[in-house]
Amino acid sequence: MKTFIKNGTVFKEDGISDGILVIEDGKIIDTDYLGAIPEGSKIIDAKGNYVMPGFVEIHAHGGGGADFMDKTADAFETVAKTHRKHGTTTILPTTVAASYESLLKVFETYRKVSASKTINYGGLHLEGPFISMEMKGAQNPAFIRNPEKAEVDALIEAGGDVIKKCTVAPEIPGIDYLAKKFTDNGICLSSGHSNGTFTDIEKGFSLGIRHITHMYSNTPTVRKINQTVYAGIVEAAYYLDDMRIEFIGDGCHFPKEALKMAVKIKGVDKINLTSDAMRAAGTNVSESFLGECLPENRVIIEDGVAKLPDRSFFAGSIATSDRMLRWVHFDAGLSLSDALRLLTLSPSKAVGIDKEKGSIKKGKDADIIILNKDLFVEETYLSRDFMEA
Repeated sequence: MKTFIKNGTVFKEDGISDGILVIEDGKIIDTDYLGAIPEGSKIIDAKGNYVMPGFVEIHAHGGGGADFMDKTADAFETVAKTHRKHGTTTILPTTVAASYESLLKVFETYRKVSASKTINYGGLHLEGPFISMEMKGAQNPAFIRNPEKAEVDALIEAGGDVIKKCTVAPEIPGIDYLAKKFTDNGICLSSGHSNGTFTDIEKGFSLGIRHITHMYSNTPTVRKINQTVYAGIVEAAYYLDDMRIEFIGDGCHFPKEALKMAVKIKGVDKINLTSDAMRAAGTNVSESFLGECLPENRVIIEDGVAKLPDRSFFAGSIATSDRMLRWVHFDAGLSLSDALRLLTLSPSKAVGIDKEKGSIKKGKDADIIILNKDLFVEETYLSRDFMEA
């Protein structure tokens, strides 16, 4: 059965229209239908609201009081429901630095829930453990380590089918072998939690690292090392034309002026926003945990963001995708089309799922959200919802 979404302003990949969106078998088959709707068709009335592609979140740890590091199907479902409520239709569950055994359990759980009807899982994002101790941020130093050949091989053997993205520090020993194994397996490599210099990022780029994880958060800029001045990750990210960059778009982790500068230099197609959401996202708690619920992982929530108890670092965000869209459009001043692209097509391109996800275009999956004029989510639909119609 065909589904017709009418009376909405449709944000297509190539522009905005007031046409009718037509969906069949979970795919978009027309974005500008102007004819009569056949009798007996399923009709969704957008009631004058915005019809947009669902948000694509490629870096989120949790929400609704649960974290993917809880390693249970219930936790995954709680996080999925929380982010879907705020318009996310595709998510990459993100880990933190952890033991090899913990990562194996995450792989197992992911496979169990990968066919979820609540959200599209786009693969796992490993944020660590192969990062810099100096730039660990809120990550647990007990689990940070350099990549050894045996573990890299074991990770590909055990999780090569589910890992989609991996954040690494390109300056650490062993990165050359990891980069080849991971990129050969089609995994998006991203520089992050790194103390690298411009030269280190250039080297990483030559190894296939094409993305920067949450720029301005544990990604140093110009600095002195032994009284010699070096350019850093920020400069390399802007200099390398084909390097994509990611920002935490909660309005706390970096200023709006930095986003405007990035858009001017890189363009919206090379920038994506992430929530980096931890388990407190979508809740009203004042304390929580980053990663597993262990005393050493306790964080506090204040000023709209998660922090380590000593307030030395932010500890992920409590943002959701719709909050980020509102901040980028209303506060940072980007056009609504550009703001939306940072949360949909750009992250899809970063991890190579843009043929199916990230925009309203004929032939793509019908992951659709309806937002009111204040940019709060009214409805969220996955392509499979239309297959059941």
